[in-house]
This record gives sequence, C-alpha cells and structure tokens, in this order.
Amino acid sequence: MWRIVAAVLAGYAVIGVLVVATDRAFAAFVPGFSSTNMPPGYYFWVSLATDSLYTLLGGYLCALVAGQRARNASLGLIAFGELMGLASLVAEWNSVPHWFGFALLIVYPPIVWFGGKLKSGPSKPRLQAT
Repeated sequence: MWRIVAAVLAGYAVIGVLVVATDRAFAAFVPGFSSTNMPPGYYFWVSLATDSLYTLLGGYLCALVAGQRARNASLGLIAFGELMGLASLVAEWNSVPHWFGFALLIVYPPIVWFGGKLKSGPSKPRLQAT
C-alpha cells in the first residue's frame, strides 16, 4: 500500500515540478509574458503539449516505483491527478481559457496509463488451449 502511495506522489511531483519549471522558463524567455494578464494563445497549446509529455514521464515513474502493483498505482495517479485538475479548473476558471482546463482533464488519464504501460513493456501473448 505504501509503495503505491509513494509511486502516486512521485509521479505527480515530477509532473508538477516540470510544469512549474516550464512556466518559469516561459516567463523568463518570452518577452512580456509575465506582465500580461492572460498569456498569449499559443502558450496554451505549447503548455498542453509539454504537460502531456510530463504526464507521460510521471506515469512511467509511477509504474516504475510501484513495481508489480503498477496498474493500481497508475489508477491512483489518474484519480489523484483528475481531482487536482478539477480543483485547478475551478480555481483558475477566470484566468485561463476553459478549453485548456478541459483538454488537460481529457488527455491526462490515457497519457498516464500509456506512461505506465511503457514501463511494463509489451504485453505477453496468452496461450490458448485449442
């Protein structure tokens, strides 16, 4: 049980750190980015792409830490991330485009799942009795 909790927290922490680091890099390298009330439209598309990559890495790390219980840990990371995503959507309702928050909620579960599957490798074919 504790290994699953550690796996979920590790996966989510990696996603969070990378997202914050990317936002800070964006603010540092894009002229006028940090002084605007609403980031430019292209920022949200770039953020969706990078957040998706980070989610894949977080799902992979979660499964790696969980070991044999990777499936349960991936489901835990999905549930925890969706709850945090809903809270973020509500908190940022007036500060980011609505499509962006919903897009993150939609792409998050399958990308976490795929990241977890990357760790486990291809599934083994089952032998069937004839």
